[in-house]
Amino acid sequence: MCDSSGVRAVALLGPVAKEQHVRQFELPDVNIFFGNELDPTDKPDAALIFGGDGTIHRHLGGLAPKDIPTLIVPMGSANDFARSLGIRSVEHALTAWRRFCAAGDNTRSVDLGTIDPLDEAPGRKSAPPDAEPWQGESLESLHFVPDGPRRDLPPMAGRIMQSQLRRAAEGERALPRTIFFGCIAGTGLDAEVNRRTLRQPRWLRAHGGYVVALLQVLGSFHPPHVTLSVEVDGAWQRPLDQSGFLIAIGNGPQYGHGMRLTHQAEMDDGLLEVCFVRPLSKLRLLRLFRVVYRGGHIGMKEVEYFQASRVRIVTEPVTEVFADGEPICKTPVEIAVQRNALRVIVPS
Repeated sequence: MCDSSGVRAVALLGPVAKEQHVRQFELPDVNIFFGNELDPTDKPDAALIFGGDGTIHRHLGGLAPKDIPTLIVPMGSANDFARSLGIRSVEHALTAWRRFCAAGDNTRSVDLGTIDPLDEAPGRKSAPPDAEPWQGESLESLHFVPDGPRRDLPPMAGRIMQSQLRRAAEGERALPRTIFFGCIAGTGLDAEVNRRTLRQPRWLRAHGGYVVALLQVLGSFHPPHVTLSVEVDGAWQRPLDQSGFLIAIGNGPQYGHGMRLTHQAEMDDGLLEVCFVRPLSKLRLLRLFRVVYRGGHIGMKEVEYFQASRVRIVTEPVTEVFADGEPICKTPVEIAVQRNALRVIVPS
């Protein structure tokens, strides 16, 4: 690829990446320029992200819509997204980059998870998952115009009005409220632990910090009531409506420096893996986190595990949602998958 046309690439640097880390990726006929953000008006031939899962997460929203081939250079405290792609070291990334520059034949498309916060007025019971914002209005008298609904215009056929309102609502939901994630999103105990690890020094986060935070949080944690709705053939079903320690939704198999919480997830199958952990004793919970690094928790009687393409989560009380180790929003949320959302450069 480089021999014939050259490559213009942007290097997006994480917290510990320096200019010297990029130098080894400067090959003949390759023009690499630096940046902390991707220019929304620019579309380079490739992007290199020098960082971990958190750094990748912050750039997904800019890279995915542009279909830019992206190389992950693992340099973070957690590098689970890169490892899921077969990139286990900077040397693996450099090998993949050289092949891409020479032939350009080592890219693949992977799915990304999406998170959309759901609106809910304080003190009001959540609307059913398939409720629309115009329910309860008279479609014969309610008209949608660019500056809002009006009731002083001639009646309009109900079916046309319903179509217009649905379009408007879907367009509003498609605005930049959607957040992409690469690995796993979730809430409950895991989110509380993630919040605690963010306060740790980087060296501790990379060397067992999650376990330290888990022990600190476990004594005071109270499982929230979780209501999970799953879309099946265009209709919403409610397979879970009970208290639980955590619920994790995985686009990839692992996060948190190797915890395979959604062990069976594949990043190109158009599905999410759902892992729900019911209340259990502290001893059983510690056992779960001991075997989660090899996926041994799947099959435990307290663990519910299944696939879905779109889910909605409501908790009581409201809980924080994390994804790729980063705080995102609070419940209620809708989590889905976007097929072939990111083109990545891989070793082979």
